[in-house]
Amino acid sequence: MRSARVLLYLLVALVAIDAVLSWYAAAESAFPATAPMGSPTAYRNLYLHIPMAWASLILFTVATAAAIGYLVTGRESLDRIVRGFAAIGLVYAAATLVTGSAWASESWGAAWNWDPRETSVLLLFLAYLVYFVIRGSIPDPDRAKTLSNVYAVAAYAMVPLVFMAPAFAKASLHPSFETARQFLREPQVLPLFVGKVLVVVAIGVVLGILASSKKLPEKEAKVARVALALFALYSISAALLLSAPYFTSQLGRVIDANVTPDGMITSLRVRPLGAGGAETLNITNAGASASDLVFNFNPPIDSPIKPAVTTIEGVKRPTIVLHIIDLKKLEEENRIVIVNHWSVMLSVALNGVMVLAGYEIALRLARRNEAPE
Repeated sequence: MRSARVLLYLLVALVAIDAVLSWYAAAESAFPATAPMGSPTAYRNLYLHIPMAWASLILFTVATAAAIGYLVTGRESLDRIVRGFAAIGLVYAAATLVTGSAWASESWGAAWNWDPRETSVLLLFLAYLVYFVIRGSIPDPDRAKTLSNVYAVAAYAMVPLVFMAPAFAKASLHPSFETARQFLREPQVLPLFVGKVLVVVAIGVVLGILASSKKLPEKEAKVARVALALFALYSISAALLLSAPYFTSQLGRVIDANVTPDGMITSLRVRPLGAGGAETLNITNAGASASDLVFNFNPPIDSPIKPAVTTIEGVKRPTIVLHIIDLKKLEEENRIVIVNHWSVMLSVALNGVMVLAGYEIALRLARRNEAPE
């Protein structure tokens, strides 16, 4: 009971840290100056989506190790660990699929692309969902535990597939390991990314342990529930606050720009999001449109993205191109304000909802663990 009490307070402390990290990741974190497709700000999902994905894989790994242990020893505590960690892993995997699809809608041009890794995560989710179907469909408790744990071990084959699928397919929309490593090497990127991964994984592991427990202290469990409900509310509120430009202003995607040799912008061609700007995800489909707005600046204004010009495959391109900007700020204040792609805010909101949902499942499983089968 004492260890459960410590875990509950630890969970509250971890979500408080995660609240700060998530806000910073969405509002202040570094992102690539340019991207192959879509707004580069969508890559802020790196700090939000990937920790969820890694946490789900770790949770399923613990569940599988416990399943092997149960099959060898028959210890009931190990069976509870399998069920608890697999349940929380499913919550994290579901959040991974939703946030990944939202990110893909911008950076890949469609929410679902049957990318090898994308598809393997879906198969992983379904595989562990079947674990619970098997467990619940067999009337005899002992037989249900044995068969479901055998299946849990077999289902783990999907975890290495998540990593190896792009290599097997010899093609993937996911960035290569080398590309990701180059971005993560940046000093302003790595500390936040590592910190977010550690905190999200720690929260998932604590939830898994709680879901595997036989009894939780009632008072502390209620305090933690309130804290996690506030965390979910905070996450949703933060997402809405960051999304304010989508509701209060007109946004557009930069299609072209003229930049002076010293990095100052003299003109912009912008396509409003409501007039096809949402679909203009790369330079090849950014031909002139009657809906485009042209802004000229005399004197020139500073580019919010540095460097102002980037060389891609030997061709120089204004770095501001494809970014989403606030047209109201541009017209009224004569300055360029970069706006996050909406998928980043969705990831922030789902991060809080994911933790609260995982905790509610942990409470239900802990109560079920108390009752004799």
